[in-house]
Amino acid sequence: MPVFEELYTQDSNKAFVPLSPVKPTMDDLTIVMHSSDFGEVDMTGLRVACHATPMFHAMGVFQTLWATTCGSTMAVFKPQFPTRTPTPDLMMEGAIASKSDIIYCVPSLVEAWAKNTDHVHSLKTTKGVVFGGGPLSKEVGDYLVEAGVNISMVYGCTEVGILNMFLPRPSGKDWEYFNFPDSVNPHLIPQENGNVRLVLLPCQYQVPVVMNHSVSGVGAYDTSDVLSPHPTKPGYWKVYGRADDQIMHSNGEKTNPGPLENILQQDPRIQTVVMFGRGRFNTGVIVEPKPEFNFDPSDSEKVSRFCKDIWPTVDRMNSYAPQHSRLFREMILIASPSKPFTYTAKNTPRRHAIINEYEPEIEALYAAMDDNASADIPPPPTWTLDSARDFVRAVVKKTLERAVTDTDDLFQNGCDSLQATWIRNSLLHALRETTKINTGTLPGNFVYNRPTIDSLASFIAALTSSESGDGISDSERAITAMVDMVEKYSQNFPEHISTVPAPQSEVVFLTGTSGRLGACLLAILVALPEVSRVYAVNRKSSTPIFARQRSILEEQGYDPDAILGTGKVVFVDTNMEGENMGLSAELSEEIRTSVTHIIHNAWPVNFNMSLSTFEPSVRSVRRLIDLALSSPHPTPARLLFVSSVGILRQIDQMKPIKEGLVEPSVAEGTGYSESKWVSEHILARASNETPLRTVAVRVGQLSGSSISGAWKTAEWLPTLVRSSVHLQCLPDTDKQTSWVPVDAAARAINDMRKSDVPNLHLGHPRPVPWSAIMGPVAKALNLPLVPYDEWFALLEKSGKGLDADSEVEMMHKNPGLKLLDFFQDTLDATGSSIEALGLPPLDVTEAVKVAPSLGSDRLAQMSGDDSLRWVSYWQKIGFLP
Repeated sequence: MPVFEELYTQDSNKAFVPLSPVKPTMDDLTIVMHSSDFGEVDMTGLRVACHATPMFHAMGVFQTLWATTCGSTMAVFKPQFPTRTPTPDLMMEGAIASKSDIIYCVPSLVEAWAKNTDHVHSLKTTKGVVFGGGPLSKEVGDYLVEAGVNISMVYGCTEVGILNMFLPRPSGKDWEYFNFPDSVNPHLIPQENGNVRLVLLPCQYQVPVVMNHSVSGVGAYDTSDVLSPHPTKPGYWKVYGRADDQIMHSNGEKTNPGPLENILQQDPRIQTVVMFGRGRFNTGVIVEPKPEFNFDPSDSEKVSRFCKDIWPTVDRMNSYAPQHSRLFREMILIASPSKPFTYTAKNTPRRHAIINEYEPEIEALYAAMDDNASADIPPPPTWTLDSARDFVRAVVKKTLERAVTDTDDLFQNGCDSLQATWIRNSLLHALRETTKINTGTLPGNFVYNRPTIDSLASFIAALTSSESGDGISDSERAITAMVDMVEKYSQNFPEHISTVPAPQSEVVFLTGTSGRLGACLLAILVALPEVSRVYAVNRKSSTPIFARQRSILEEQGYDPDAILGTGKVVFVDTNMEGENMGLSAELSEEIRTSVTHIIHNAWPVNFNMSLSTFEPSVRSVRRLIDLALSSPHPTPARLLFVSSVGILRQIDQMKPIKEGLVEPSVAEGTGYSESKWVSEHILARASNETPLRTVAVRVGQLSGSSISGAWKTAEWLPTLVRSSVHLQCLPDTDKQTSWVPVDAAARAINDMRKSDVPNLHLGHPRPVPWSAIMGPVAKALNLPLVPYDEWFALLEKSGKGLDADSEVEMMHKNPGLKLLDFFQDTLDATGSSIEALGLPPLDVTEAVKVAPSLGSDRLAQMSGDDSLRWVSYWQKIGFLP
């Protein structure tokens, strides 16, 4: 049988010209299909079981076309009246009786068959099971593949047709993934976490019948499907979910409900679930029990018993879900038999209609959570330090679902922002119930600032006591903790002992290569002939590092194959805070005996966490000091630490700040800046007391790549521009900017890794006015420039008087509302700084001396060319219109 490429040959000399649009009349013949290329297996003569694919759906139409064009035989139920309902058992009987080679069906049938070992055995005897119309549970798919069943998917849409290769060769555990054949012209718009949104452009083989989008002026069809890349096979994708189904929470996080709902629906008691949480801090779920388990949800005892019965399934879902998407028991809403779910023709729940139907119950659920978090744990009759500790301990144990010691850092023991909010609400509820304290005046981040049971108990006890405590301010406590931590990790540095001659090449241990600065550093180091190897060190993640690295390199404008194909890169997924940095003995010894330079670029970014929560990161700095000093080379491995200008947050900012160590009071205020200060001082102690040479580079504002223009959309400037489009004006200021493109910053850090100057600043040595950068942006977007205070007033006003749904919609169009406090702080600081938006101005005298790449001959001043490159990137990915 001829394949597609043999029938439709491409002529590279002929440009594709779409046919003129045809406007049909109501009398024209047509096919009306319900909306919701062949591959590596010859279909001629194959019997395809089509017993349960309705003809009004695209899947049903295509099976008819295959019979007439490929010579396959359709196996269906015999004609009879009344017709037979196509249950899973009847469908399987039909497939067996007709001796079908291929079974073509929807995922719910496959999931039903997977529960019957006889059916699984029957599936193994076919050439394959092809599913479409919706997602198949990963657990079911993996199980069937392990059992020897060949599974593949058909992916497409009514507006365009089939989009993947139909009936590929067996792909085993990669059954979820597909690639686009040459007959499809996909345009992939980057999304979060390396995902893409699929837009289909017309080509000579397929032209969308609906155009709801445009790409560079060409009409296109936006599927709203979000795809995830295969971790190791470029060009292969799996369906992640629908862009319009994503649940956007009030904190900006998103929940992809599809996979989580699929897990819950594996429970034998559950018919269907619908997750909700749009505009809320956390998710909830409406559960429709199967008919035999239905009950009146007003019966609290039956609700409690049902939730207990399904909790193992919820627990399994929570172990799979991102932290911000996990379910609390209190956020399970049982559907009422009097308000049954409604379904589409595909038998999928009408998500938005169901959520609207249950809106009163959802509102009541959130109100109860806010008011009665952990209300089942009675507060003590009187508040003392001991009773407060007992109460906090009980709340923490219930929230984390395990016990921790009274001195354990909660966030180092898996507590996330959702659980921190639950703990906070529980403590506030208890205080409101038992005291007259105005809990509205308490800081929202007190759990982050006091991340142990002991410190929270002391906080509660002090609030409920007439005594003022020990008289020590929070600022004084923070400074004491900073100094103490420096002492803790500056003891007993190991002696450096040389046992081998100097190496002939350089080997670099580089952390954080999956971020944009780290990716640029990796690309630069690999290109150096004197560097023979780079250990690319990153935290373990559910997405394999190779896939993450390819994605970020490509985003920054580099050729991933040219970098990763050199043989110089060794990926290391590890937890650096652990003993021996989490490395095997063999790999640890290999690194110890070969590394000549260490660049520590990885650092968690969270401005809520306290210094104690950052202690594992500080511990990793000490681990790297010990690694450098353990080198057998004549000199220890050089160690460069990527620090932050955030350390300088409280210095008088009217004059450029000199390069050098600063007092702890300057960095006090956030755990992030305090931990960077602590690390700088530990490095300084090590450098003074040992032969180790260290460099701490305080990085200023990094702008988008000068290659691709890529600038992460969650950062403050892209957010400002996106909000400005909504507000129809851009802010203006008479201040200067000293921003450095991220790839230029990487080149400078590469220069600095051999410096003998221990503290350096990384900012642009030749600042330009804000207007030189933002003026061209204003012109390109056709927006006026207005004074910053006027722009901020418009931003603030745009977020007032909104309900939860409207607020989420507004934050999508106007994301500056999520950074309102930041923009308020910069408004307050603009009068005391020569740098735009209150950023600290940096003296870079020493940096320019040691980094030739910062010279005027190699680093141009920032200009409109740079900012227009950012705008072009943001428009390309759909962030800006």
